[in-house]
Amino acid sequence: MKKGLFAALLLLSAVSCRQDSLGPVNGVLIVYSASLTEFIDSGGLQDLNLIVETIDPEEVFSFSFAETTEFHGTLKARRVILLLLDPSEIHQIPGRLVEDDTGIYSGPDVWALDQQVFAVVVDPQSPELPVGLSEALEAAYEDQMHDYIYESFVSTSMTSPERMDSLSELGFTLNMPKSFSIRIWTPEDGFIQYQRHPDDECLLLFSIQMLTTEAELTDSNAVLAREAMARLFFYDASADSVDRARVITTPINQNGLPGWEITGVWRNPEYLNAGSFTARVLDAGGEWYILDMEVYNPGYKKEPYLREGWIIMNTFRKE
Repeated sequence: MKKGLFAALLLLSAVSCRQDSLGPVNGVLIVYSASLTEFIDSGGLQDLNLIVETIDPEEVFSFSFAETTEFHGTLKARRVILLLLDPSEIHQIPGRLVEDDTGIYSGPDVWALDQQVFAVVVDPQSPELPVGLSEALEAAYEDQMHDYIYESFVSTSMTSPERMDSLSELGFTLNMPKSFSIRIWTPEDGFIQYQRHPDDECLLLFSIQMLTTEAELTDSNAVLAREAMARLFFYDASADSVDRARVITTPINQNGLPGWEITGVWRNPEYLNAGSFTARVLDAGGEWYILDMEVYNPGYKKEPYLREGWIIMNTFRKE
């Protein structure tokens, strides 16, 4: 047998023996050198976590920790792993990782499938994390979330491409995960809504409104348009309002369409309930597209579901 073919077969065998990655979708296992314990215990990683404002500020990542001497067994199968290594342990960086110009090493599927591994070298005498590390971890989290909502739930019935085709007749496409069912389908009124029940207490509503208007799309108009959509089309939501004191608006441009991304809190005093939402209002020239994820999950985290909404919104394309 030729050496090249033999090597390829060995690589294929090694890959096929690796298990799928494990752990929470937003989980990050931090594997650190013992010499960096004081740096970690004194809050050296405080700025590594990101915060998303929902009803309350929520941390994005779920961190767990292990010293390099403890890093074995199923720990090596975690979804996202960050190695924080003393310069004397740089040899522990897997050869498959590639270093970028900021000093962050990264690579996929090192010890498990659908895994992302990062490594940085930190001097215990003057510890400092490289710029962009939080953003790199967030991108890995989004990749894990994307696979979760588009692959873990996709097994039977209508495929996502077929859902995209059903929307293309309306002049746009959107890859709607199969875990969502159609709740309202009234394109003649310019409105479509999907829903998902992750559990008995949690409800997710993903809505699309097509609005003909010549108004200028400002941040305040975007908030008003989103609020009006909820009051007009959502079930028992005529009293819904956006908490203006807690809304965050950011200008965006998605595939050539300018607009605003909104994240905030909705309230309904009539039913004494509230929740989080995120929306994008895009200007297609005389027509606005409102893409909205509303989250009702009292007492529990909202950030993962808002991020699920952002990932779905990223697939929107105007034809």
